[in-house]
Amino acid sequence: MEVIPIPLNDQLKPIENIRTRTYFILDRCLDEGILKNALESLIREHWRKLGARVIRRPKDGVLEYHLPKTFDEKYALFNWSSQEYDHSIDKVPSFPKATPCEEGVTLLPPLDSVESWFKPSTWPFERKDDPPNSPLLYVHISLFADTTVIGINVPHMLVDQFGMGNILKAWSRLISGQGPPPMIGGDSDIFADVKLHADYPKKEVARKGRMRVRGRMEYPFVILGYIPEFILHPKEVNHTLFLPLPLVESLREKFKRELVQKYGAEPGISNGDVITAIIFKFSQIHHKSSRMIALSQAVNLRGRFPQLERNYDAFIHNSLHYGTARFRDKPSVPLSEIAYLNRQAIIQALDPKDVEIGIAVTREMVRRKQPIHTCEPFEKSMNITNWCAAWKGLDFSGAIKAQEKERPERNELKMLVLGDSKEFSAPSRFSTAVMCKTEEGYWCYFSVALKGSKLIKEYLQKDPMLDNL
Repeated sequence: MEVIPIPLNDQLKPIENIRTRTYFILDRCLDEGILKNALESLIREHWRKLGARVIRRPKDGVLEYHLPKTFDEKYALFNWSSQEYDHSIDKVPSFPKATPCEEGVTLLPPLDSVESWFKPSTWPFERKDDPPNSPLLYVHISLFADTTVIGINVPHMLVDQFGMGNILKAWSRLISGQGPPPMIGGDSDIFADVKLHADYPKKEVARKGRMRVRGRMEYPFVILGYIPEFILHPKEVNHTLFLPLPLVESLREKFKRELVQKYGAEPGISNGDVITAIIFKFSQIHHKSSRMIALSQAVNLRGRFPQLERNYDAFIHNSLHYGTARFRDKPSVPLSEIAYLNRQAIIQALDPKDVEIGIAVTREMVRRKQPIHTCEPFEKSMNITNWCAAWKGLDFSGAIKAQEKERPERNELKMLVLGDSKEFSAPSRFSTAVMCKTEEGYWCYFSVALKGSKLIKEYLQKDPMLDNL
């Protein structure tokens, strides 16, 4: 049995307990046998670590991977299940569908309204729910008359969504007859040689408004700052927020003009900055007073860290850093300003020194068992992750059933991605994921207080194109 330590970057609270559920909805009928055989080949012959088990050492509670030297025929490399339906996916009640661009921003049904169609009820929701000797990967294939849904349930401790994308790319390449690259970080910690937190001057790591190591009694005051929110707005509502691509691009050009006029230079905002600004503004729509808030955005370190400059499509583990814009928010703050502040925070986070400090802080927080939450005492926070780039280059066309390939009227394989990554009891309104980009637009997992949901619906009836938001 090979024992592999779990890197500190993968053990942040609450990441170490989360199981991420992701659903890849492909508009063709795929061959289940091809999919299953290729995944088995990937684990048995190439990326063996995916077949490991997470074990907690009895003497000190430290988590580690246990990987057999060889996989015997009875060893479960993954948990596989499937369900076949005799109708199209359009028959699934409340299945979210893209709306015409001229209808503007739309609140669609959330993932939890359709998820039961795409997974068995026996899936563990959190890692603490895992049965004994549980495999890392749970895979469920939903076979509709016109669509295949590949559902994957995996510990966040093993992968971030870019790592998930790398697993699927390696899997799909095997289907197409291409071998995956050797896994990076399979039995080592690529961040182990980063400078320690204690080696930095305090002023460099005690960064107000950024992820930082807290004082012993500091975090309870962060939690206290949220009590009024939960008293006044105890209920929250989940949605799939759909943003048409032309609308996002039009707003981006509008914001550029506004920001050039204000700052004298074009700040290089992206579609992601525009989306972040919209999500943030909607999340705060029910608040009328000003408040200090930390708006954090996850930044992928693949290609931005020395050990990940090359072959980073072979690295699956968590390699995220965070940029945070801390500012005083109020209803009058324009969308363009929020997009600008977000872009400045990302530019700061991409500085190599900031990356190294962020990694050192992350690892020290794990040592002290502190949660990942970036928020100052009695202030508020919002965290946004963007998964869109994780799915670039993903192609399961090699698994299309033979009879489907013979249909000339069908175009290339299209894919919609839905998912969720949080603990069961955690509120959803303070964290949002931009799940994917399709040719129609962007799909976001979005939650907001009940009052906020009503206000957003009222606003969109008057201004669905967000001309005056």
